[in-house]
Amino acid sequence: MMRSEDGKAYRFEGFLLDTVRGTLFGRDHVAIPLRPKTFSLLAYLLERPGRLMGREELMDTLWPGLVVTDDSLTQCISDLRKAFGGSASAVLRTVPRRGYILAAEVRTEQLAHVVPSELSTPMLGPASSATRDTIHVHPVDNHDATASEFHLAETLTAELTATLAPFEHLRVLKAAEGFTAEGYHLRLAVRSAGAKWRGTVRLEDEAGATVWGDRLEWLREEGPEPSEEMLGNLAAEVDRQVNRESLRRAVAKPVAERTARDYYLLGKEHHLRTTEADTLIARDMFDKAIAAAPSYAAAYAWQAYVVQRAVTYGWGKPDGQAGHELALQLARRGVELAPDSPLCLGRLAFMLALNKRWEEAVNVARAALRTRRPIYVATRADCADVLATCGHAEEAVGILRHGLAKEPYAQPGFRAMLGRVLLLADRVDEALTELQWCAARLPDYAPCYLYLLVAYTEVGEMEKARLALRELVRLQGDVQPRHERFRYDKDFKRFRSAIEAAKAYDLGQPLMRSA
Repeated sequence: MMRSEDGKAYRFEGFLLDTVRGTLFGRDHVAIPLRPKTFSLLAYLLERPGRLMGREELMDTLWPGLVVTDDSLTQCISDLRKAFGGSASAVLRTVPRRGYILAAEVRTEQLAHVVPSELSTPMLGPASSATRDTIHVHPVDNHDATASEFHLAETLTAELTATLAPFEHLRVLKAAEGFTAEGYHLRLAVRSAGAKWRGTVRLEDEAGATVWGDRLEWLREEGPEPSEEMLGNLAAEVDRQVNRESLRRAVAKPVAERTARDYYLLGKEHHLRTTEADTLIARDMFDKAIAAAPSYAAAYAWQAYVVQRAVTYGWGKPDGQAGHELALQLARRGVELAPDSPLCLGRLAFMLALNKRWEEAVNVARAALRTRRPIYVATRADCADVLATCGHAEEAVGILRHGLAKEPYAQPGFRAMLGRVLLLADRVDEALTELQWCAARLPDYAPCYLYLLVAYTEVGEMEKARLALRELVRLQGDVQPRHERFRYDKDFKRFRSAIEAAKAYDLGQPLMRSA
């Protein structure tokens, strides 16, 4: 109830708290993530600067009707001090055994330019449902719930709403009554189950049909709300299910009825199949998405990747330097439209590296990983590739492994990228495991066979290296490593030597050659 939506913003000690967008911004204008309860506590204190606020009052306000320990409030205070960094002592003062004072000077402003009902963070491109999937989060409607269950369900709804809001492709709104609004509808409920709390979440379409549902449980002794990790995983799964359902609808929809979002989803699907035919279809889909919504930042980012792949493999025009320049131009346009988008920043980093702007590429890749928005595995793969290419392979391995752990159903090509990163980290045996897994599921993905060829050669399995070479010739003809994929000559020479060794072995096995 403390998350005001009256269009107010509070400026204090170089910080800005926007109560409409639900975001705290630091001195560098970058969003600082806060858990919903922590945000609510800060908003409550900013409404009452200079006043001593007792712990009991704060706990009753933050968790009405629930029995919680002092640790819950202590954690929120700790979160605020961490967010304020070196300014913590100037902003928030503790009065021992009595409470807290918001000590900074506070200036209140009105934010009439923002639609109060929208619960998203700053917009990425157009807010229209033509470019983002809309989710209407419904208030708790379980009339049989006890007071504590009802309040906990309200808290869970607020927590999940805030966790969903930063996802780039979602537009999170308060639900209207009934199912008249287009988009998806999210409903939650909580029940007491002995020593546990049991929550249910249900995703429905506008007709009320269930698209997906799940349950979550946590022990009462763990606190009145599920952990941040549990909420994060749940939000990521909601996002994945929405994307999957929206893609299914886009495929079935008549061409004349497709939106920019439909074309975008279809473009991604074809691009991730990695074949020449699919790459050309993907380019057409992204062209259509951009034509339908010229400010669609994510479409520019994916189109940059499609154009670059076409240049790399000779799949259409423009080719050569003109193609490289177009891909870089598309990636820059995406960042211009959405400067805090991990997707757009990651794509730009990748294109900068291919244009040998190494240090700029590393800086942009690290900026993508610091945006405080949920980061998809595709972006982690771009950033990991850039970092590994520029001499930070161990760091890159951790980044990509984390992304794959978060998205276990990710397209197999990302495991090939992990194989490349592991090779650059000199972890050849681990690279082989990832690359063999990818090749079994994606038999027409040329980069996987290049990395397999290198790995097999380096562990002395030359017959397998020869077979990888043959697959590479089948898929792309030219089997020379591309120098633009390497910053350091030692890495380029390593790959080239492996290819030459496999070719020499192949020439020495005339009876085993394929027709």
